[in-house]
Amino acid sequence: MSNTMIPEPRSSQDEEKDRHPSMEPWLRVSFIALLPLVLAFYLAEEWQIYLFVAGGLLLAAGTVMLVRQERRKSGRRD
Repeated sequence: MSNTMIPEPRSSQDEEKDRHPSMEPWLRVSFIALLPLVLAFYLAEEWQIYLFVAGGLLLAAGTVMLVRQERRKSGRRD
């Protein structure tokens, strides 16, 4: 009598993820935050404060997303 392991069937969604690796959502938000920060150096001075605030808020949102993701991961392991 052999003890063979039968692999579980994979969903098409899992296979799609393997073919097209995606970027973490928090990292995507952090990269997008660079756009207003870079634009602030090239646009008129009256727009700079708004662009710096927008970039800062997006960076903060990305950091919060990262912390929440890591807490969820550590909660699953316990």
